[in-house]
Amino acid sequence: MSELDDYAAKMAARFHTFDQDGDGHVTRRDFQLMAERVALAFDVADGAGQVALREAADRYWEGMAGLADRDLDGRITRGEFVGAALAGLHQDPEAFTRIALPWHRAVFTAADHDGDRRVTVNAVDLMLVTLGAEPEQARRVAAEHHTDTTGLITEDEILTAVTAYHTTGQPQQAFAVPA
Repeated sequence: MSELDDYAAKMAARFHTFDQDGDGHVTRRDFQLMAERVALAFDVADGAGQVALREAADRYWEGMAGLADRDLDGRITRGEFVGAALAGLHQDPEAFTRIALPWHRAVFTAADHDGDRRVTVNAVDLMLVTLGAEPEQARRVAAEHHTDTTGLITEDEILTAVTAYHTTGQPQQAFAVPA
């Protein structure tokens, strides 16, 4: 397999985790469901935290729809999703920074209960599972992150890994690739 084939397979796996309701399309509602899942997983009960997650999910949807929804029907198919990832995120890492990084930062903030920009390995595991990773794979990937001297993982470490995952052909290990 070429690097682009590996990347396409990785993005196909991610498509299925974005399709929260399993209808074969990604829509604004799927992004809203992701925000709700993150809020529930990290006990984000305050209004400001929930609003931040919803707004970040909405911005992510708008960016993805702008890149991927070629027929402008308000739904992104698997083919549209993978094609946009190949043409956009893989070829232009700045597109990932504009479109997706604010969402991932909001997820990290939800997990960072004390606001020190560091989380436990268990919190990273929960982030991955909440976003659709297989639990066993999530535990392994979370444990592989570099921790600081207190055993915590920094926001920069996580966001750097997330960016590399979405913009390079680096093999993925957390999300099952559907048959």
